[in-house]
Amino acid sequence: MKLRSPASFRKRLRERRRKKKDRIRDDLERYGRTILRSDEMRRAYQQTHHTRSNVGEHIQRVAEKSLAICYALDRLHIRTDIPAVVAGSLCHDLGILGRDEKYSSEKECYRRHPADSLAVARRLMPALPEKTPDIIERHMWPGAGSRVPNSLEAFVVSLADKAAAAEDFIRGSRLKHVGFRETVQNIMKRSAYHGKHPEK
Repeated sequence: MKLRSPASFRKRLRERRRKKKDRIRDDLERYGRTILRSDEMRRAYQQTHHTRSNVGEHIQRVAEKSLAICYALDRLHIRTDIPAVVAGSLCHDLGILGRDEKYSSEKECYRRHPADSLAVARRLMPALPEKTPDIIERHMWPGAGSRVPNSLEAFVVSLADKAAAAEDFIRGSRLKHVGFRETVQNIMKRSAYHGKHPEK
């Protein structure tokens, strides 16, 4: 049996990571284009979240982690609804935008933002995938007062949300990401309105 060199192993590992990043970019663009082009997503990068990050970067981390978990499950022959996961992970915290004006306390924000995020998601994507409402409404689980997810997809996004929140607190906004911000910018550049909405 021929042993592979450490350099060969590192090369294969880099190639696998690159393919995963490309797949994440493709899925975000394919299923999340409308959300990524929205004014809400632009505003998300301007509002602080979890002390050291912002809503946009948090959403970015959740989307990337959720898709990475789905791909791992797929290798185990466990299928997930990727369009629902993309829509749910991208919208799960958009209801937080304008938090200081909307909510009287952190507790109220914690309790109400899932429903507000679902309202934003329905406005951005009137034809939401079937499992997306469950993903958004139950992403705070297992937090106090939050209901248990009804789907594997909702559980995945909830898990990714907790991991991303921990990263937000520990590392802030200094992480290198899969290229989410670049994905958003590229989608805007290719859109018919170049990131602007048509005149009403």
